[in-house]
Amino acid sequence: MRMHRVAAMDDSTRTRSAAPGPPAQAPDPSASWSAMAVLGAAQLMVMLDSTVVNVALPSIGRSLPAGTAALQWTVGSYVLTYGSLLLLGGRIADVFGRRRSFLAGLALFGAASALCGLAPATPALLAGRFAQGAGAAVLSAAALSAVLAVYRSPGRRRIALAAWSGLGVVGATIGVILGGLLTTALGWRWAFLINVPVAVLTGLAALRAVPPLAAVRRRPLRLPIALLTTGGPAALSYGLIRLQDGVGTPAAWAGIAVAVLLLALVTVRQAGAEDPLLPLHLLRSPTYALSCAGLSLAAAVMIGGTYLAAGYFQRAHGMPAFAAGLALLPMGLSSLLVAVVVPRLAGRLGPARLYLCAAAAQLAGAVILVAGAGDALTAGVALVIIGAGLPSGFVPLYAIGSSRVRPAESGVASGLLNTFNQTGGAFGVAVAGTVAAAAAASSLRTGATAAEAAVDATSAGFAALAGCAVAALLVAAALIRLTRPTTAYPDRP
Repeated sequence: MRMHRVAAMDDSTRTRSAAPGPPAQAPDPSASWSAMAVLGAAQLMVMLDSTVVNVALPSIGRSLPAGTAALQWTVGSYVLTYGSLLLLGGRIADVFGRRRSFLAGLALFGAASALCGLAPATPALLAGRFAQGAGAAVLSAAALSAVLAVYRSPGRRRIALAAWSGLGVVGATIGVILGGLLTTALGWRWAFLINVPVAVLTGLAALRAVPPLAAVRRRPLRLPIALLTTGGPAALSYGLIRLQDGVGTPAAWAGIAVAVLLLALVTVRQAGAEDPLLPLHLLRSPTYALSCAGLSLAAAVMIGGTYLAAGYFQRAHGMPAFAAGLALLPMGLSSLLVAVVVPRLAGRLGPARLYLCAAAAQLAGAVILVAGAGDALTAGVALVIIGAGLPSGFVPLYAIGSSRVRPAESGVASGLLNTFNQTGGAFGVAVAGTVAAAAAASSLRTGATAAEAAVDATSAGFAALAGCAVAALLVAAALIRLTRPTTAYPDRP
């Protein structure tokens, strides 16, 4: 569901000097689409893994075993690490080269997938998911950079970026179905192990289809800042998840305090840095800052809602994993259908007003699900409404956020937007999952059955996501005031 717009960088292989390299290559209108096929397949795999595990969570919980908090981390650790390291992934591609970084990220992703699939216990699974997220960040950033370098002519680049943007919707939709199918037919471990042969074949194909690209300069990696940037959101997620043990849990507030300290340190260190990894100065623009906030809220509803819904259909209605995946298919299809008409709608309404409609749809769907969680059909209709609001939220926010940025900073600006997008998904799982777990525990203490507790948990979790949608409405209202209704949609074909 994410659109990645990163300005083309001019590096690919490591250089031994900081001096500029050869001039940029001329547009190549005859570039083969084989490179796009390989890079797109890798990105599809990355996106698929953000949802493939959702319907497998009950099976994982029974097999390892794993508690509610560990299951939340199984989802959240991947999207959190992926999002917080995307900017570092772009920097790595800049320093070590696009194809080389792509292959390294692919190798790490495949090895981490094997660790997840073979994990004997919960700690090994979570370690594998964190490593998967790190590999995905390097792989995804390098892949998109390579796409932009290979397809230089305006027409082919527009087609390539449109295909790239659509991979988010396709990956998320396929993920829940494939996860259910693999879990039902072969077991939950194959939801991870299937990545290993795919990664190997993709790597071999990349050696043939993706060309090495001329380097321009080397840049500092900023590894300490990257680690702090990952540690801050991780500590915050830990604190939020531990709150399900009670608001007086010391570990929860310790995690939140550590997060505040780490994020404050990152802000101080990066605010005045030369060539910063995190371009925090961009947040001084109200429209850009609000776009970042909106992307976090939209991702929280998407990832958090998928997490809740996958468990809901299995626990509240006794569906097997594959059936639960199919039950989520209409949500993905509604997103895909709306994504097709988003450019036209944005041209008529303006990006900010379209985002307002998206937030309203997400709120309406969440409210319906809060009230009607006891009925599977009502829940399915609510999820379709939420799904329809997702692309009409993500796409306008990327357009608004990037429209007020200088062309020279379009790459880092897009990377920071993506960072807020992905980390928002992790917080969505942490908040909605924690509220749901507390509601389920309360229901069980009062004598409710497991199915009744699952209904109560889903209702409470979507109430938290409804709060995210209300906040999104406020963001949309502010963006409407800051942008003219006739603002052109920069990415409209």
